[in-house]
Amino acid sequence: MQKDKNEISKDTKNEEEAQNEENIPTEEPLETEEDKAEKRWLERILTHPIKVLETNDELKTESYVIKTVGQIIDTEQDIWYSPKKKKPIISDPGTKKLIEATGATFPKIIVIEKQSDSTSRDREQVWIEATVLFPDGTTNEDYGIANRMNCPDPISGANLPIMARKRGMHRAFYRSGYIGLYELNDENEVLEARGEREERQHKMLQEKLKQQELKNKKLVNQMCKEIKSPDGELVWKINDQSKLTQLAKGTSLVSYLALLKLRHLSKKEKANG
Repeated sequence: MQKDKNEISKDTKNEEEAQNEENIPTEEPLETEEDKAEKRWLERILTHPIKVLETNDELKTESYVIKTVGQIIDTEQDIWYSPKKKKPIISDPGTKKLIEATGATFPKIIVIEKQSDSTSRDREQVWIEATVLFPDGTTNEDYGIANRMNCPDPISGANLPIMARKRGMHRAFYRSGYIGLYELNDENEVLEARGEREERQHKMLQEKLKQQELKNKKLVNQMCKEIKSPDGELVWKINDQSKLTQLAKGTSLVSYLALLKLRHLSKKEKANG
C-alpha cells in the first residue's frame, strides 16, 4: 500500500528532526557541592591578606601595604587543588612571588641530619631546618624532609638536599604568624603535585576543546536550518549522495555542510548494516 502525501511529508519531517537533533549540544554537568566547597576554600586563600613591603627608591622610604594572595600570584598558573588532600597548592614560582613581595629572607638554613637506617641508597634522607626573617624582625623556624619515599620521581629523587631545603623554607614562611597560612600546601609538600599540575592543565585544555566543540555544534545546528544550495534547497535536507558530492567540492559553507551530510549518511548506512 502506498503512503499518501501527508504520511510521506510527516515521515520526512520526522527524519529531518531526528537528523537535526544530532547537532543539538548536550547539557553540561551540574556543579557538585564538593566543587562549590573547593571554590569557597580557594576564594578564602586568594583573599587572605599579606603584608607587602614596598620601597620608594626616590624618597628612599619603605612602607607596608596589605594585598591579598590573589593580587600577588598568578591565580591561573600558580595555584591548583590536590584531589587527595583537598587543599589548595601553591606552586614554587607562586611561593617565590609571595616571599619576594613580603621582603622575607632566610638567614639560617641548617642541615639537621643526613641519615640512612640502611646501607641502601633507597633509605637515604635529608633533614633541613630553615629560619625565615620578616621585615618587622619576627622569625619562624620549620623543617623539611626529603627521602626516596616522598621524592619518588627521578628529578626530585636525585636532588634530595634541594627538595628538603625548599620544603623547610616554604614551611617556615607559610606557617609563620606573619603569613598565617598554616594549612596551606605548596608544590614541594605534595608528592603528586607535578603529575596533578600536568593533569590539571590537560583537563583545562580538554575543557576548552569541549566548549569549542559545543559552540561548533550550535553553529552547525544553525547552519542546517539556514544554508541552502544554489537552487534554493536546504543542504541538510538533501539525501542524494551524488548531488551532495557535487556540492561538497570547494571551500564554501555549502561545501562544508554537504560534506558533513555525506558523513552523516555514511554513518547511518553503517549503523543500519
